[in-house]
Amino acid sequence: MPSDHSMQLTPVTLGDGVHDPLDFRTFSAESATVVRLYHDDPDASVVVWNLEPGQENDSHFHKENLHVFYVLEGEGSYLRDDILVPIKAGQIVIIPREQLHGIRNTGTARLSYMAVTTYGPDGYVRMG
Repeated sequence: MPSDHSMQLTPVTLGDGVHDPLDFRTFSAESATVVRLYHDDPDASVVVWNLEPGQENDSHFHKENLHVFYVLEGEGSYLRDDILVPIKAGQIVIIPREQLHGIRNTGTARLSYMAVTTYGPDGYVRMG
């Protein structure tokens, strides 16, 4: 898959279904970036978050959505309620519904993680 992020994968454009999440890394000096890898499916979405050192995905929760994060590269801290948990490449983080969470790049290199999110009856709902 070329790293052209103008086209997100959908059930129609998925091809053989085999894709490298590292091809969906895009970084910005201004803020963390999120690239939709797979969307428009009634059951789940897949995105890749990309954070330069010091950047974060702010704390939030989802009333109806489970998350599973797979850390692709780098290291950082995962905020679970009020506890900071160190994370690094190769690890997964499982976040149940209604769990307050956020991720900060506390390392000196870039941090990327792939997030798989289920949909609830109201779709994807992020609450701050």
